Amino acid sequence: MLGLPWDVWATMLFCVLAFFGVSILTLVYTLRQEERKMTLLESERALDTYSPRALRDLKDWIETHPEPTHPDVDAARSAHDDCVDTLRATDQHFYAWSRAEVDRLDTI
Repeated sequence: MLGLPWDVWATMLFCVLAFFGVSILTLVYTLRQEERKMTLLESERALDTYSPRALRDLKDWIETHPEPTHPDVDAARSAHDDCVDTLRATDQHFYAWSRAEVDRLDTI
C-alpha cells in the first residue's frame, strides 16, 4: 500500500478525520451563537457585550487603574457603562445575566 505500513495510514486517517470533525463542530457552534446574537439584536435593538465575569474583570481593571493618564481607562469606562446601560434597557440577554445581577450594576 504505497510503501507505508497500515498503522501509519490509520494514524493519518484518524488525524485528518479528527481535525475536520473538530473544525466542523466548532464552525457549527460558532454559527449558532452568531445566529442567536443576530436574533437578539433584531428583537432588542441592542446586545450585551460582556458576560458577568468579563464585566467584573473589566470593572476590577478600571478600579486598579484609577489614574486618568492611562491611555485605555476612558475607553474601558465607556465600554463598561455602555454594557450596563444595554443590560438595563433590554429584557433578553445573550449571556446568563439574572435580573438581580443587572439591578446591582452601577455605571463608573
